[in-house]
Amino acid sequence: MRSFLRPALAGLVLAALTGACGKESIAPKSLANPQATSAQLASLDTMFNAAPLHSFSAVSASIQPTAPAPLPALALASAVNPLTQSSDLRPYARRILAARTFARLIPQMSVRATAALFPVGVVGKTFEWDLGTSAYVATARTGAPSTGVRFILYAINELTGQPANPLVEVGYIDLIDETGSGSPKLDIIVAGVGGTPVYVNYTVTLSSQTANSATITTAGYITNGASSPDSVRFNGSISASGNATSISVTEDVSFDINSRDIHVRDWQQATVSQTSASLRVSFRFEHGGEVVTLDGALDVDQAAGTVSGTITSKVDGGLFATCTVTGTSTSFSLTCTGADADGLNADEQAALHHLGDAVERIGTLFQGILAPAIGVLGA
Repeated sequence: MRSFLRPALAGLVLAALTGACGKESIAPKSLANPQATSAQLASLDTMFNAAPLHSFSAVSASIQPTAPAPLPALALASAVNPLTQSSDLRPYARRILAARTFARLIPQMSVRATAALFPVGVVGKTFEWDLGTSAYVATARTGAPSTGVRFILYAINELTGQPANPLVEVGYIDLIDETGSGSPKLDIIVAGVGGTPVYVNYTVTLSSQTANSATITTAGYITNGASSPDSVRFNGSISASGNATSISVTEDVSFDINSRDIHVRDWQQATVSQTSASLRVSFRFEHGGEVVTLDGALDVDQAAGTVSGTITSKVDGGLFATCTVTGTSTSFSLTCTGADADGLNADEQAALHHLGDAVERIGTLFQGILAPAIGVLGA
């Protein structure tokens, strides 16, 4: 069961919607069919098998028309974070760094709200991958939207996570300024070579911003491009507020796959200061009338490099399992127990593992969706 926590931490940053620490008014309850639940959770991956979607996910943080992506700075900063010394806690460390990075973009977003999303020298340009610099560069290629920019997508080298050499085009992503006279708004389209099919279409809006806070909202859809495609409809938001000594970042997103009767709600929150951090998780998975939730509370002493907390899972409101977490930069322990007298069998443990995997995948997917827009709005 040790592996169950890693994705829960990696997908991280969350808080219980209704206070999981209160009294249990519903008797302990087990999954109706643990194997079926595992299969449905795992099926979330099959939605995104198309090459353009894979490429979009891999390079989304590099899609920055006017400034470098913040992720290289995260990698550098992680070298001095004591939590990176433990492989189990590295995903958690990256979440803390991601929250801090987003917080640093708040002042730029406030400025961006009064400026054009794309400077005159960039708008209408097509960006292609440069194997020599391992980055996107503007080229003379035509076809980009007149009020935005285009990035060509390529087959990905699985070892490097970057476009493979030689380059093989699989599609493109358009970033289109739809601000008009309202709040800064970006339309993002991912399409195959030649523009068909359209795999992704969504908008990202900087709905509010001040010198110390910002809120971004998004809504749209993702398909796998098949002849009878599944369609993932989503809407969500990310917001941050704070000052020089403390910052709180909250993510909230819902995904609905109606063709598979799957509905997911993922709420995440990280509050960080110079010496401490608290993370809260609330994840809801509904399929076939059964509702499975995962709620977590994790607290960190960054000076000592320690983390402690509790993660609970429920089925239709009845407690299913409880896991206790204790970690340092050199050690890690996770103890999970079932709520009923039978404990957790192998299938139930596997379902818990897949629930944690789903938390990671959904969190990563949402951040990938937002990355290009954040790069534009915070550039």
